Amino acid sequence: MGNFSLMLALLCWVALSASLFQTVTVRPDEGVTLRCANLSRIAGHIFWFKLNDGPDVSRISSMSTSEAVPSLHGEFQRGKFTMRSNVTNIFLDIKQVEVTDSGLYFCGFYAEDFPGVFAATYLHVEVSLLHQIEEPGNLLNWTLGGVVIFLAMVIINLVVKIRTFSFILQNLDSCTQNYAALSFPPKAKTNRRPAAEREPCVLYAATR
Repeated sequence: MGNFSLMLALLCWVALSASLFQTVTVRPDEGVTLRCANLSRIAGHIFWFKLNDGPDVSRISSMSTSEAVPSLHGEFQRGKFTMRSNVTNIFLDIKQVEVTDSGLYFCGFYAEDFPGVFAATYLHVEVSLLHQIEEPGNLLNWTLGGVVIFLAMVIINLVVKIRTFSFILQNLDSCTQNYAALSFPPKAKTNRRPAAEREPCVLYAATR
């Protein structure tokens, strides 16, 4: 029920107070500071919370008053998340941000079991291509992708070579057939003996 009430308040606030919404972009391992207006006039717990995937909202840190010692909640690590306040603003410091830290962060308060929201910041962790490759899970994907591309290039190269070799064989067969069609039979040998060696033609006439 608490999450539903908080979600309803967030939706109403986003619809009515879009001017207080901002986006902050950082790179992995950098630090970032989220800020909202000072809530010292509010008599109730002051919170920083994050909207997760789905309807769940996680409380990060809270202060009973703007001058109290902040408390961390749940999975959020001490030393990485720090909530602090001065005269004019309330801050949430995040050190060495990771990709999983991306999301929508809200600053608000609980008064009589009803949440109020004062500011919202969308934290976008911008990941470079090199950082994506270096991720353990992505490194395997990139390696497999490289192997697939290499094998595809080898197969294409083999296909091209086979087609080229087949084309050369066809040309050789065609040339052989043409040569056979244009070959001439050997000339018959002629008798070119000298005249002295030739047999004389003698005509005999019969006399009466």
